[in-house]
Amino acid sequence: MKTMDIEVEQIQSSPVMRILPGTRPFWQATIALSIASFLTFATIYLTQPLLPIFTKEFGVSPAVSSLSVSLTIFSLGLGLLFYGPLSDAVGRKPVMFWSMALSVIPTLLTPFVDNFYTLLGLRMVEGFCLAGLPAVAMAYLAEEYSPGALGLAVGLYISGNTLGGMGGRIVSGIMVDFFSWRASFFLFGIITLLGLAVFYFLLPASRFFSAKPFNLKDAVLSMFRHLRSESLRYSFLIGFLLMFCFVGIYNYLTFLLSGAPYRLSSSLIGSLFLTYFAGTVSSTLTGRVLDRIGGKKTIFMGLILAVIGLCMLLIPSLLGIIAGLLVFCFGFFGAHASASAWVNQHATEARASASGLYLIFYYAGGSLGSTLLGFLWKLGGWTGVVEGAIAAMLLAFWAATRLHK
Repeated sequence: MKTMDIEVEQIQSSPVMRILPGTRPFWQATIALSIASFLTFATIYLTQPLLPIFTKEFGVSPAVSSLSVSLTIFSLGLGLLFYGPLSDAVGRKPVMFWSMALSVIPTLLTPFVDNFYTLLGLRMVEGFCLAGLPAVAMAYLAEEYSPGALGLAVGLYISGNTLGGMGGRIVSGIMVDFFSWRASFFLFGIITLLGLAVFYFLLPASRFFSAKPFNLKDAVLSMFRHLRSESLRYSFLIGFLLMFCFVGIYNYLTFLLSGAPYRLSSSLIGSLFLTYFAGTVSSTLTGRVLDRIGGKKTIFMGLILAVIGLCMLLIPSLLGIIAGLLVFCFGFFGAHASASAWVNQHATEARASASGLYLIFYYAGGSLGSTLLGFLWKLGGWTGVVEGAIAAMLLAFWAATRLHK
């Protein structure tokens, strides 16, 4: 009832209505952002099933091989510092479109490399370009959607993240078995160009965006103000710890399953990322539940499920690992969708900056988790990796108790 009153008040006070749930503009904008999300995250994670291949072909260690994921995520985090303030000056849609368009260049150049460190350089450029969408999408959603439509839209957008991450991993795993890892980059470059055309024509132009000149000082001050907010600060920490676990678990899962006793092919390893469907369902359901019971409770629910899933990953059987991944993904994406929505709802100013800061912490966690959990892989194998991830989740529980309006 309260949400309906807010929407009626907005409609009465503005000649242009914000996007309402179930309307044609709602589905056009949501589908466009979900397609862009799919393309972005498919490209980011397409090297994850290829890590054992890179280790053999380029003669590097598992930790160095994992840099093809972690450095991409790291440079994406750096790009968030740039694209958020830029979009405040030039608009949301142009930044999202052109950043994705530029990412196609390093994607199509990567198949020609013959040195692993050149590949890492191109992946860093790719990550920086791809930062435009995650830096800006949440701000677009918060500005253009009515409060009653926001929870579902955020859930569907993050579902695009899950489908992209899953699709990128599955397709690259299949491509390497039938063609080569280089063919994966060609394919995703072409798919991105086609998806960009759909994104451009479907996404409505911003109607509630107010441009302001880019000011580095103001951008930095806005970020410091967000960091002074205790509630936002702990939500940033939750995002960091979630991604720390997620990337590390999936990175070293590829090494676990490619070795004894499983010895799975790249295609089969890639197919295990179908467990991402649990995250797709979770993100969508979380959007609906979040509007009813609030973000803090949904964060706790997601974290509990994530820890249960991590414990199940210690079951020494393929079926046990698959079940654990399903539960872990369901909890992870539920908690991530809730924490992300919490930031947008509780940032009192510069929402693009707040959303960008959350994602900087989120992707910094993924970058560090990819590398730091690698040391636990070396010291304690798969058990060490899982125990490290559980410890990080327990810290996220503590951070969630510190959230308040």
